[in-house]
Amino acid sequence: MKPMNLRFLIFPLPVFALICGASTLRATDTHDAAFLTNALPSNPTSSNLVAGVTPSPSVPVTSIEATPGSKLSEALKQLVKANEGSVEELTQLVAKFPTYSLSERACNGSLRIIGSDSLGPLLVRAVGSYKGIHPDAVIEVSQRGSMKGLDALQSGNCEMATVSRDLSAAEVARIEKATGKRVFTVPIALGAVCVYVNADNPIKGLTKAQCNGVFSIVHSMTADPIIRWRQLDPASPISSAAVLLYIEKKLSGTLKLFNDWCMLGEGFTTINLFIEPGPSSVVNACCAYPAAVGVAGFALRQPRARALPLSEGFGKPFVEPTIATIRNGAYPMRQRMNIVLLAPSEEQIPGIARDLLRFLLSQDGQEMVVKNGLIPTDPATIPAFLRTHEP
Repeated sequence: MKPMNLRFLIFPLPVFALICGASTLRATDTHDAAFLTNALPSNPTSSNLVAGVTPSPSVPVTSIEATPGSKLSEALKQLVKANEGSVEELTQLVAKFPTYSLSERACNGSLRIIGSDSLGPLLVRAVGSYKGIHPDAVIEVSQRGSMKGLDALQSGNCEMATVSRDLSAAEVARIEKATGKRVFTVPIALGAVCVYVNADNPIKGLTKAQCNGVFSIVHSMTADPIIRWRQLDPASPISSAAVLLYIEKKLSGTLKLFNDWCMLGEGFTTINLFIEPGPSSVVNACCAYPAAVGVAGFALRQPRARALPLSEGFGKPFVEPTIATIRNGAYPMRQRMNIVLLAPSEEQIPGIARDLLRFLLSQDGQEMVVKNGLIPTDPATIPAFLRTHEP
């Protein structure tokens, strides 16, 4: 397959559209309009807390673009510069993967894939390309969250689950006991769990304990809950403002990894908490509201939201989520993005499942990984049973 040009592949889709020839973009959503125009809606009212209903000031359907010299325009320029510096590195990473070769056997059959929202856009794109090569393949992708994907896999309601974290030994043992089959976990990309704030928020970073104090209802790592920005940064221009918390509705792999890192199994607080329908709207809220902070994946970064450097604790360095720090494990919440499937043995993995995995772990598939804001996995992690072109 002919490699694609990687020059603009690492932009999230809305930014990619703005830069690559789309001179205008229609905005029907409050958060989208705020992101594009830098017009910040008023802060949510307390009556909407916890219920997950963010006030939506009326925003007319309009055709808008970044105004030259505006904060959005400057943020886009900075993002272009930062991404251009990563193009060569990403190109070299993708080149280490094998090229996809067509199997001598027909790849017919059907697959149901259920799971991670973080992997959903990548799988939809990749499956569309794969079906262009194999038009008789029937593959359905559903985004319901990592836990729903694992439950569906165990109950036989899908053939593959996408999970944006590693499975625990207990999870593997439970699934294998329930199904009588082996669990095969195949990493296809790397990402990270990020703590986002508004781009104008000057806070330099957060420690693990501060994240616990902000998000946990128990706040076991801090003496008191952290409710206002002055508790994190007394000099902040929004020091008197309440910290507005945003998380997604689903029990995702992203939230589980965040919980494992800084919350020790504690529940999320009910103070100033907003429940969003998905991770992209969490980042949109951080674009729109100066006092917002939210948890979402690395792939969803936008110019008007900033992923904070994080620290394990007092005296430990603050590490920014970058391609380098995610790949080398220096960033504390690296995500391995996996596809999980079941089979009695390697030899009995269905041909269509085996071939789709080969496609995802080829140069073509890994270029799609990059285009969807994720990072190529390590070629050394490709399982031996996928290193042959025969299904």
